[in-house]
Amino acid sequence: MRSSIDNPPYEFGSSSPIALLTCITGSFCRRIVHIVIDPHPTLSAEIASRAVRRVFFFLLLLIVLPGALTAQPVVPGEGPRAPGTTGDMVQYDTSGARVARERTIESASLLESPVDPAQYKLGPGDQLTIAIPSSDFRMFDLTVSPDAKIIIPRVGEVDLRGRTLADGSKLIVDRIGRVFKASDVAVSLKKIRQFKVSLIGAVIRPGTVTATPATRVSEVIDLGGGVMTTASKRSVLLRRNGKAMEVDLLPYYAYGDLNANPYVEGGDVIQVGVQDKKSVVAIYGAVQRPGEFPFRRGDSISSLIRYSWGFAADAVPDSILVVSVNEHGDTLAHSFVRATPDGSVVPDRELAAGDRVFVRHITDYRQTEDVVVAGEVLYPGTYPIEPGRTRLRDLILSAGGFTSDASIPDAVLIRRKVLQEKDTRYELIQQINPEKRSPEDISYLRIKQTERPGVMTVDIPKLLAGNESENIILTDEDSLYVPAQKDFIKVTGKVKNPGNVRFRAGAGYEHYLQIAGGYGWRADQSATRVIKGKTGDTFPASSESNYTLEPGDQIFVPEESESNFWAGVASVITVVAQLGTIVAVILSVQASLKSK
Repeated sequence: MRSSIDNPPYEFGSSSPIALLTCITGSFCRRIVHIVIDPHPTLSAEIASRAVRRVFFFLLLLIVLPGALTAQPVVPGEGPRAPGTTGDMVQYDTSGARVARERTIESASLLESPVDPAQYKLGPGDQLTIAIPSSDFRMFDLTVSPDAKIIIPRVGEVDLRGRTLADGSKLIVDRIGRVFKASDVAVSLKKIRQFKVSLIGAVIRPGTVTATPATRVSEVIDLGGGVMTTASKRSVLLRRNGKAMEVDLLPYYAYGDLNANPYVEGGDVIQVGVQDKKSVVAIYGAVQRPGEFPFRRGDSISSLIRYSWGFAADAVPDSILVVSVNEHGDTLAHSFVRATPDGSVVPDRELAAGDRVFVRHITDYRQTEDVVVAGEVLYPGTYPIEPGRTRLRDLILSAGGFTSDASIPDAVLIRRKVLQEKDTRYELIQQINPEKRSPEDISYLRIKQTERPGVMTVDIPKLLAGNESENIILTDEDSLYVPAQKDFIKVTGKVKNPGNVRFRAGAGYEHYLQIAGGYGWRADQSATRVIKGKTGDTFPASSESNYTLEPGDQIFVPEESESNFWAGVASVITVVAQLGTIVAVILSVQASLKSK
């Protein structure tokens, strides 16, 4: 008996892996039983223990191996992509393909709509129900034979080859009427047949699949695992009874055109072609799905727009640019067309491979301008503004004004659009070797590090006092931040008790150092600094005439730098040794001169 596993590498001779493991495990189980009941005194416990371990190992294989054998292999270089579009090869998603295939199998016996008797062709495997309302009511369930015939009791054989359901029903009623005196004979299709369709070409799993007269070409491809990334669903060939029919599935996937996705019949061969990435047309701009599409003769500007799912909301349909190029990429011609409200294009024309269509966007389409308020205001959040009209005072009023905890002098208005601007000089200096930078470059970098980018110079207390020169016009993405009041000075570094010290108007830095416990171990008192909370500027603490302490400022005491005593001693010893050597040489020369 041949294994039911599809992949040959998983077969073990003529038995399935599960059956083989079951056999081996059963053999060991019988050995365990023999061990347990064997009264032979020479049988050691070690043999029994070894046999038990082997049984456990094979039981574990029995649980794990079937799942591993049924795992779907990963086909390298394959992957999903949007229908009809070109794309690069990616890793194939086996789980996605399996789900799609299972969904197709589940819907294989479902119908889109009632069967049309005038279109449905009968064939081997169809089941018909025939009801004959005579003096003794008769009803038969008959299956069309492989030679396309049915045999009706007391009526005989009826040949249905090549007939539709409507024609076949008419023929059956006529034949029954010759035998039975019944005028209301009913013929109904009870069950549709199944047949084989061959699938070849650029598909994941070529071969034969089971289909029905209600199965379409796209479903057959899905049953075969889907297409490869190199495939073109616009180049599908359907061979039937010695004739070939080209199938373009893009209209079906783009806007649900069922006429582009025909039903299959028994014996059909479906061949999926490969996409030529040099033969494409493209559409860009304000459409729902811009990009490249495989070219097919007969494509037009209007059809390409439909393939891209139509215009976006901000499209400008009255000036669509169409560009044609030659094989070298040189522009041959360009023209403008327009789209009418009903979706047609004037003037519409056929496209050639390499043509590109550009749909313009409406500038600033329904674009609103907003600003943000955060911090100590009654209603923080985002507020709309009118470009060129809304001012800072309007924003403060919209936010409900300031809270009682607001530090109004410290409020900051940031113009975020300025943050996006590049400082070309700063970038050039950054590329210069630090050792080769000029004093002007170093000074510029130092100033750049202390500046507050995007901060607008505005005095809100003056604005509240009625100074309209501070009532600046707001722009999109501005943000106003109002911090809470600070009533302390922050003391950090080498002090005995660092932390926040309550602010005292007019007090100097030494007052706050004293409250913090004074200088700590190895504090560099001469290097004590005052850092301004608003600007970040740094001043020597001793130069009190250059700054004024305010709430939120910081006093920082650095640590003394370690002096390298032994390095100094070594240097002195080295110098003394060199001097001693020089003196010794001089004395030696003098002694040699005296001896002469």
